[in-house]
Amino acid sequence: MKLFRISQKNTALSIAEIDAQYSIADVHGEFVFVKKAKPAALAYTKETYDLLFETTINRLLKTIKTYNWNKKIKKTYCVRSHIFEKEIASAIWHRLKKPTVDLENPVHLIHFFFIGKKVYCGILEWKNDNAFLQRKAHLRPELYPASLDPQLALAMVNLARGKKIVDPFCGTGGILIEGAFAGRKMIGYDISKWMLDKCRKNLQNYQLNIKIEVGDATTFVKKCDAIVTELPFGKNTKSQDLVRLYTAFLLNAKKNTKKMVVSFPDFIDYKKLLKKTGWKTENDFTIYMHASLSKHVVVMKR
Repeated sequence: MKLFRISQKNTALSIAEIDAQYSIADVHGEFVFVKKAKPAALAYTKETYDLLFETTINRLLKTIKTYNWNKKIKKTYCVRSHIFEKEIASAIWHRLKKPTVDLENPVHLIHFFFIGKKVYCGILEWKNDNAFLQRKAHLRPELYPASLDPQLALAMVNLARGKKIVDPFCGTGGILIEGAFAGRKMIGYDISKWMLDKCRKNLQNYQLNIKIEVGDATTFVKKCDAIVTELPFGKNTKSQDLVRLYTAFLLNAKKNTKKMVVSFPDFIDYKKLLKKTGWKTENDFTIYMHASLSKHVVVMKR
């Protein structure tokens, strides 16, 4: 069993991102229990742990004293717990043949979590380095103010599940970049050559070899596992023009894939559009941007 510690920034999105990749056994607040898992690039998960055992507070020290720590701890280690840390650390120390503690940079980080009436002991497997924060729009060579936040872009890619992903409104490449770093095969289209030139420079900056072409989102043809995209939502564009564009895109997308993750601006009735075009909602999340704008990230299938 694995234990995932998630971000509280958007709990529903955090859980859904994990659920799209793994089999969830249970959820307790910021903790998600997963049956089996290999470390992966997750946007809204802080850490993942391999669970060693579970017990109760009353049986905690007895469990620690009977557990075979020498099998799990081969090198330097550190113990973390928000209560009883000294007692727990001392009990583990006395069970080890050659204990070597490193409080700053241990090879093995042992963490005790007190959840409800139980205590879970886990060893750290993966910690989110938040590398996507270094790829925010203003840090790329070519800036476009309306670019999607890279953390959200990565989450959208993970929600899609597929390996071959198309972004038909790729803009300056935010989704393409995060998808590529997450190990997906990404393909991008945009109707604007000017925007694609910016995208190409951004991709080159990260040494990413991603196919991008001038293409119309309402007519492109490219079979794929999923489409992941943020719809354009220029404030100066009339709502009825956006509705026509979105409708044409949604209809054309049905020819290319069975799965999509799409970000809609909140001033568009996306539910009406999906019903009209034959797409079914699997999940949706409201993402607050600023006082005048929120987005609906919608996971859909046909």
